[in-house]
Amino acid sequence: MQKLLLFLLATFTTFSASAQEVITSEQQGTTLASVLNIVLPVRVEYDVANYKITYSTIDALGQPDTASGLLCIPLIGDVEVPMAVYNHGTVGERNAVPSNPTTGERLLSHAIAATGYITVAPDYIGLGDSDGIHPYVHAASEASAGRDLVIAVRKWLEEENVLFNDQLFLTGYSQGGHATQALHRDIQTNPGDDGLEVTAASHLSGPYSISEVMAGTLFSEGLATLPGYIAYTYVSYNSVYGLFDSLAQAFVPPYLPLVEAFASEELSLDDFNTQLTQMLMDNNALLADILQDSVRQTLASGDPTAPINIALADNDTYDWAPTAPTLIYYCTQDEQVPFRNAIIADSVMRANGSTSVVLETGGARTHGGCVVPALVRTLEFWEQYAERIPLSLGVPVARPDVTLAPNPVLKGSELRLSGLGNAALPYHLYDPTGRQVIGGTTTTNGTLRLPNHVSSGLHVLRIGLENGTSLVRRVIVK
Repeated sequence: MQKLLLFLLATFTTFSASAQEVITSEQQGTTLASVLNIVLPVRVEYDVANYKITYSTIDALGQPDTASGLLCIPLIGDVEVPMAVYNHGTVGERNAVPSNPTTGERLLSHAIAATGYITVAPDYIGLGDSDGIHPYVHAASEASAGRDLVIAVRKWLEEENVLFNDQLFLTGYSQGGHATQALHRDIQTNPGDDGLEVTAASHLSGPYSISEVMAGTLFSEGLATLPGYIAYTYVSYNSVYGLFDSLAQAFVPPYLPLVEAFASEELSLDDFNTQLTQMLMDNNALLADILQDSVRQTLASGDPTAPINIALADNDTYDWAPTAPTLIYYCTQDEQVPFRNAIIADSVMRANGSTSVVLETGGARTHGGCVVPALVRTLEFWEQYAERIPLSLGVPVARPDVTLAPNPVLKGSELRLSGLGNAALPYHLYDPTGRQVIGGTTTTNGTLRLPNHVSSGLHVLRIGLENGTSLVRRVIVK
């Protein structure tokens, strides 16, 4: 117990003082929107420039580390765009990560970037260029890997004169959903001097309830789906929290040698899962049978003072109250991550006082079948809040004295800006993708007329002011 508490204190202290810098940036070519529109389930607008990034961060024990990730920049022109974080799901090989150009999941980062977000995708600690075992579903290191990548890339973008604004969007699927919830919580509840603030987030099909829902899968009847993933969790937490003197204290023969081979990286996760599944089938055994009786009994008891149960609870990610708009998305036939994770997360967040959480289901789909609708819904959800503002009219300034009415406004009607004097001023109106819809000059009394062809929905109006700055307002067209 003392060891566990000392670890948690050390991790918090070290993270607070950590530095984040890009160490290397490797160009990985440009992905064309015309190609993406053939393979993606969403329509995208922009070509994407890709970079493999290595950056300074900390590992799961709070020690300095170098990690890798993917950076995707939409080629959108002289426009300030938001930044997004995509957290990937469980991978079967160390190098099956977003920074590897051959991985399929990289396409999800491309999809987000090609719709107008500078996108970063951390490989996580212990994967990609980060050494050692990956601390699987370890909330603190998932959060620090993502947060440090955002901070490091922001500095790099400024040095490279790449335009971006202060908006930050978060998403991830499966393990990435857990990582996203952990990162979102960390940014909100541990504000630092990095200036990060979440604009909106979508938590997708993640194992948020490690200590209850996911721990319960260990005792399910029948053959577990992907049993290697569950065993991986206990190997991971042992590597972080030092729960056992050796894996022999946790796992029993004939499964112990297999677990030890996986823990020492002699087996990939894919191979480990395949062999463990076959061994359980051959022995007509349940997943819980791989553990020592004492460990099973401690887990089944839920004893909150037991180190292993403390470690599980430490990686629950839902007991807080998001203030930014937050989509929690799940599918009801998910055979890998029980959808009760989403139900619990939503109910606890609401009970804690959050009024910004939206719970939605993609229907009766499996874990794999839920990915596409989750991505599509995420992009729809974000577009309510995203801003992409060209700089041709000058740097935006806050002018709370200037009012805009009516808002919402009907097509074909006039908008009136009050508080700008009697000057005729240039303006542009942009749709949510950043495309200019109309432009012109206001009348001297501050009015402009919206033509009937303007589409319904959220738009961004930008007014050029006489001092060379600009004013930005959201407009809802009906």
